[in-house]
Amino acid sequence: MKIEVITVSEEIKIIGLSYRKLGLPSTIESLEKIWNMYNEKYRNNVKNAVIPLMDYGVNDCLLTDTHEYFAGCAVTEIGKLDENWASFVAPKGKYIKHTSHNRAELHSTDIKAWAKANGLKFDENFMLEVYPNGELNEKNVEEFTLRLMQSES
Repeated sequence: MKIEVITVSEEIKIIGLSYRKLGLPSTIESLEKIWNMYNEKYRNNVKNAVIPLMDYGVNDCLLTDTHEYFAGCAVTEIGKLDENWASFVAPKGKYIKHTSHNRAELHSTDIKAWAKANGLKFDENFMLEVYPNGELNEKNVEEFTLRLMQSES
């Protein structure tokens, strides 16, 4: 496991299947379902996909009643979206990057406590799960989360 501060120099444009638009409840089973749908039907057919393919799970509006999660990939441009798709643009800036080769360890680490211990603040309203090798299985996991740091102004 590794936690570090990184700089993202360009916006990250992401599109993916939305559990809200699919009418699915906010559950682990729904997340598994949309990842399976994305991988089976859409993953290799996304228009404007960044190559090499970089998959993302987007958690948006975490502090509101309109929480959104979608499974998708980075794109060069966000065009017209199908009805079950959502888009998100992650701003450039400094991020806290948490990397692990073990999904359980990744999700059990308290990033908030780490940030506080290191005198850092971050935007708690969104989080990106990043799957650089495109494999979402326990045998070959390399994933990380990103949280945008807040400026001290």
